[in-house]
Amino acid sequence: MTLPTGRQGIWAAWALALACAAAVVAAIAVPAWVAWKRYDAIATDAAEKIERYRRISVNREDYQRALDTVKARESARFFLRNTASTQAGAELTDLVRAAVESNGGRLSSIQPATVKDDSGYRLYTLPVGFVATPANLTRILLALETTLPYLLLDQVTLRATVPRGYKGVPNVEPEVSVTLEVQAYGHKDAARAAARTPATSAATPGAVSGTPGGAR
Repeated sequence: MTLPTGRQGIWAAWALALACAAAVVAAIAVPAWVAWKRYDAIATDAAEKIERYRRISVNREDYQRALDTVKARESARFFLRNTASTQAGAELTDLVRAAVESNGGRLSSIQPATVKDDSGYRLYTLPVGFVATPANLTRILLALETTLPYLLLDQVTLRATVPRGYKGVPNVEPEVSVTLEVQAYGHKDAARAAARTPATSAATPGAVSGTPGGAR
């Protein structure tokens, strides 16, 4: 292989020197730029967190007042009292059975309650079927929606129990077949234990007490 000479050799030498210099600069600059981008992202994220925590600390008194308001309203009464899944399901079943039977309805089917985790709580779902007159159905739905703990109604289906063209009988109100899912929220065992630990320790240090009506 013959190397260029004269002016061409000079230009080739300069090109080779520039290529070597560029390679050296790239070998140093690229890792430095990647590292700078990484640490800049970390520093920006840390600064945003600090700013966020600063805003929270500024509003600490407002948050504390809101928490005190929630505690004063006894929010636990809106949830099922039992924390064990089987006992909470039985509690929901008893609530629904009482609401239906005490308002003139007749249970036709009731299945075991299912449970799933939902945003830090447990959501219990109870499929129920019953028969009632329209007037009694109104009272049953009102009882379910106004009881404590809060109950949610889902998948409500109404079916007539008389054929089309039915001619009513005086003083006899035709019944309606109802199927629906009744849902209620409950605390997890760990969440309820953590929530009641401060109050328990403050009242009787070293003692542990159960939640009224809950799992022992």
